[in-house]
Amino acid sequence: MEPCDAVKLVYQSVLGGGHLIADPGQSMSRLTAEYAAVAQTAGPLYEALGNGAVRVHLSRLDAWGVAPAALNDWFVRSAEAFHGTREGLEAGLEELARAAEAGLFAFSPAALAGYLAAYRAAGCPPASHSEAYRAAYHPAYRVGLRTLLPQALQGQQ
Repeated sequence: MEPCDAVKLVYQSVLGGGHLIADPGQSMSRLTAEYAAVAQTAGPLYEALGNGAVRVHLSRLDAWGVAPAALNDWFVRSAEAFHGTREGLEAGLEELARAAEAGLFAFSPAALAGYLAAYRAAGCPPASHSEAYRAAYHPAYRVGLRTLLPQALQGQQ
């Protein structure tokens, strides 16, 4: 995990993934293509990000019997329900800086501070995963609110 990956996690926990939805139909098309390219595996359906947000793994949809269309519907509804603020994002970034100072990450507090300075100067846009993170984890997921998942799936992390 590099500073951008940690910032992405904070961003998603506060503001969700709705910035990816210009049109629900286009969102479904992107999801369909990504889902087709991901090998299906067993394991937890989602991971908690904080603030009630979760990342639902596309690689686990078959194991949990979740249709891509149902996931897209959840993703769109979640995007509409997220009410995070820039102040909430800043609070999360400050917590992240404290965690870096406490040595909880492989990256240094100075590396995070440098990334955050540029990130804030750019207006705190959605962050992208680092190449190292992509190579190690092959992330394929959608972010939304756990409480909007179907009741039968809410405890499946």
